[in-house]
Amino acid sequence: MKRFLVKRNFLFFVCILFFLIAWNREINLLYGMFALISATIIISHIYPRYSLRAVSVTRTLPSTAFEGDTISLDVNIINRAATSRHMIEVLDSVPAAEPGMRTPMTFIAKLRGRKDRAYSFKVMCYKRGEYSIGPLTLTSSYPLGITSAEKSFSGEIQPLLVYPEMFDVSCFPFVSGSSFPASGQEAISRAGGSEDFFGTREYREGDSLRHIHWPSTARHGELIVKEFEIRASSEDTFLIDLHRNSDIGTEKESTLEYAVKIAASLSKYAMQRGHSFQFIGYGMRPHIVTYGKGESHLASVLETLARVRPDGNVPYSLAIRETAEFLKDGSTLVLIFNITEQNLDEYLYSMALLRARRIRTVCVFLNGRGFLEGNDSSGHENSPLIQEFLAEGAPVYLINKGDDLSAVFSI
Repeated sequence: MKRFLVKRNFLFFVCILFFLIAWNREINLLYGMFALISATIIISHIYPRYSLRAVSVTRTLPSTAFEGDTISLDVNIINRAATSRHMIEVLDSVPAAEPGMRTPMTFIAKLRGRKDRAYSFKVMCYKRGEYSIGPLTLTSSYPLGITSAEKSFSGEIQPLLVYPEMFDVSCFPFVSGSSFPASGQEAISRAGGSEDFFGTREYREGDSLRHIHWPSTARHGELIVKEFEIRASSEDTFLIDLHRNSDIGTEKESTLEYAVKIAASLSKYAMQRGHSFQFIGYGMRPHIVTYGKGESHLASVLETLARVRPDGNVPYSLAIRETAEFLKDGSTLVLIFNITEQNLDEYLYSMALLRARRIRTVCVFLNGRGFLEGNDSSGHENSPLIQEFLAEGAPVYLINKGDDLSAVFSI
């Protein structure tokens, strides 16, 4: 566009110069040059716009894809006029493509009258998300290349939903083992209950006095309670942090993108094991996909994960407490968040609520500092928050920028 402005302004300057000289000197030849340049400017403005009036364009593309997939965009340009059209540029907008490839362009030297021209171009879906592809824009500077006309087709803005990429998970501690296996269930120990007697242990705050084992209490001189094994459904919940200040990094190398990829992959792993699973994230609005099983339910989770954004106001420690209300005793809660925020007291309170509900916790920590440009990723394993979860006996995974996630979840 800048080169067109330079040419146009130069011609305007020359045209005015010829007119002033001709008017001052009364030289007819210069009047002729003025008329010729004026006609050139008028034609260069009118003809490109006229040339595009009878040209339309359409595009087809898939409505969904996975991150990393290469998709085909098929474009068809139609000339409804009887005469040919020349020097047409077709510009598209594909924000789902990798950087540097998001504005693909095609040049058509000649489009014959009453004909169409079809072509395709391939783009790789760079990052998960919900995108609007388009609009398609036609540009022509024919015949003189002095000015350019543009025609945009807003009706060719089409949606594209890119699901997050998933990696293979070969091992993950969703539920504890049990000496009493049952179909779709595994057992956990707790004080009280109504199933199989497990043993005795010392009294803990919150235990029911109805389950005190009096002979053992008298023998040991302290309160001893009976412990039972109850059947706990194999239900898994994935909670990611969508607070507006939680996402660290850029493009695909950010804590949120890692968290989404991990949640998607673990959801697939849970589905393959026959578990019931759900996804929760507190963004600008809550994203909750309640418990379900099978491939169709996984598709619902992936669709939600494709759309989540870091635009919430709920701190992750509070999100844990709110999520606890949706969980059943004995289920598994997978916490996926970065550890740049260190409000230890809030997290300790949330952990206490989970213990009271007998929720089994698995923690996936993302080293947020390592996602900042130039920051060292070492040393985060000494975080007080991580140490607290380890002290509680919760399985802990530590994730750094650039880690092979498939390898991390194979141990």
